[in-house]
Amino acid sequence: MKAQDSYTMSFTDDYEIIDHTADIGIRVRGNSLPAVIEKSILALSDLMIGHAKIGSDEEKEFIIQEDDREVALVRILEEILYLFEQQRFAVAECSVNRENIEYIVKLKGKLYSPGEIKEGTEIKAVTYHRLKVKKRDGYWIVNVIFDI
Repeated sequence: MKAQDSYTMSFTDDYEIIDHTADIGIRVRGNSLPAVIEKSILALSDLMIGHAKIGSDEEKEFIIQEDDREVALVRILEEILYLFEQQRFAVAECSVNRENIEYIVKLKGKLYSPGEIKEGTEIKAVTYHRLKVKKRDGYWIVNVIFDI
C-alpha cells in the first residue's frame, strides 16, 4: 500500500482532517484565496489548541511577500506555528488581505500559559508533501500536511 492510500478524513466544522502515517493534515474550501488561507490558519490553531476556547485580547500582524501561492501558504502557516511555539500566542480570529504578491495577515488571540493547552496536537512543521492550493469549479481548495 502506498503512503497516500493511508489517508482517512473526518470533517470538523470548516475543515477536514486528513490523517496520514506519522502526520496530520487539513483540507479546506472557500470562495477566495484569502478565505481558504484564513480557514487554514484557524484549522492549524484548532489542531494545536485542541478545540479549547480562547480569548482574543491580543493582536498581531505580519506580511508575507511571495508570488507562489503554495509557498505563501506554507510561510504564513509557519509564522502561525512560530507564534504558537515561541511566543505562546494562540489564534482565535484572523483576516488575510492579498494585494498582488503581498499577504497581510491580522490575528487576534491570546497569550497562553503552558498548562492551558491540554489536548492539542503538537505540530513540528508545515510540509510541502501533497500540498495543494488551487481553484476548481468556482471555489478554492487547500490541502496541507503537518509533521507531528
